[in-house]
Amino acid sequence: MAAYKNLSLNQVRLLAQTLAHDLRARSAVIGLTGPLGSGKTVFAKAFGKGLGLKKITSPTFVIMHEYRAKMIRLYHLDLYRLKKQSELKGLGLNEIRMHPRRIILIEWVEKFPKLKKSCDLLVTFKVNPNDLRDITVKTA
Repeated sequence: MAAYKNLSLNQVRLLAQTLAHDLRARSAVIGLTGPLGSGKTVFAKAFGKGLGLKKITSPTFVIMHEYRAKMIRLYHLDLYRLKKQSELKGLGLNEIRMHPRRIILIEWVEKFPKLKKSCDLLVTFKVNPNDLRDITVKTA
């Protein structure tokens, strides 16, 4: 487990890009947890940039976006609007997991404990005063 204290949003971006660079040669499922506005989407966008992607947009309304980077596919999910486990079925996560070169980033993974348990990494965000964040990165 790694803990990062009192990070600015720019430092959150740098952490995400570093993590993306470290993971770009392998597959992983990464869960992002934390309250609304804690930096999950900022992290996801910077993670995509770290993989060499130009533009990452929030999938809040469509639930999932797929991006093809040079060496790997990135699947970015935002589960904020989902309420029931059954709503996950239509996303094809089992099929996506079978892809040999993919990273799945899941915002709001804590809403679905079974999915959370399947994550290789869990990144937890906490907002501090002065727009700073504490981030914990934990391997499963």
